[in-house]
Amino acid sequence: MTPRTKPATLKDVAKVAGVSISTVSRVFSSPGRISVETSDRVREVARELRFTPNVMARSLITGTSPNIGLVVPDISNPYMTTLLKAAQKVSRGHQTGIFVADTDDNAEIEREVCEQFAQQSRGVILCAPRMSAVHIREISGIVPLVLVNRIVEGIPSVYTDSRSALRELLDELVEQGHRRVGYLPGPAGSWSNKQRARTVADRARALEIELVRLDPTDGTHADGVLAADQVIELGITAVMAFDDVLAAGLVEGLRRRGKSVPEDVSVTGHDDILSELVHPGLTTVTGQSAQVGELAISRLLDASGPESVGVQATVVRRHSTAAPRSR
Repeated sequence: MTPRTKPATLKDVAKVAGVSISTVSRVFSSPGRISVETSDRVREVARELRFTPNVMARSLITGTSPNIGLVVPDISNPYMTTLLKAAQKVSRGHQTGIFVADTDDNAEIEREVCEQFAQQSRGVILCAPRMSAVHIREISGIVPLVLVNRIVEGIPSVYTDSRSALRELLDELVEQGHRRVGYLPGPAGSWSNKQRARTVADRARALEIELVRLDPTDGTHADGVLAADQVIELGITAVMAFDDVLAAGLVEGLRRRGKSVPEDVSVTGHDDILSELVHPGLTTVTGQSAQVGELAISRLLDASGPESVGVQATVVRRHSTAAPRSR
């Protein structure tokens, strides 16, 4: 066979597959309108001919971009990395690409990026946004929008619902004998941080124990290391950190100061993203980031209703908590 010197076209695929050119086009643009048998045959021929559909050309014809914008506050956070991989898996099934932007936790950059994506994507997934609700609604007026880990009335959202898991975790610390528990907060602009802090504070009041809110952080590993001084100074026996990144930093900070986890201080995290890389293994709450990412993409592509969807979190028990030393 003479090697092909030009890229295969829709006409080439249609001829070999024995279907019309419009059928080949629909296989790649609207697969749900074609029978499975026909779709499989066309795709097999396309692979043999090394045909690649020109999605950008199709977008100019249909007015629909083949891409989605994914906006995150910090791509280096493993929670966001896991969410992105899960979102890509779903988007590939829809022949849709993903543009990713990191905003460095800056609300102004976040807004600018969303406005840029509105001009070149079919929709935007906005993760843990720092913008005001007013600005988020403005963005939703110019591009389809799904929020992750933030609820704004009237806008579709997917979030990790860890309220019951956090209450369960605090209950267990109290059962172990802890009466002075610290909460190590995440970024001040984080909606999730506010929800977790409120949940832990409400439960502490119900259990009639002392809850100490530690100094604000930017949610970095270094912040967790620095927090160790305050934990030791205040005589806190257990700390519930905003996430695993802070918790891992705190474990390291305590180690540097000659303190052991959990013998001297019990530590818990949130998201289950670094837990098995910390010694001892970190007791934490699942962030369900993969499921959240998959649902966010599906809701954006399917244009489902404006209601919020909470993904239930659970406690994962390892070895970073124990009864406090007797004083």
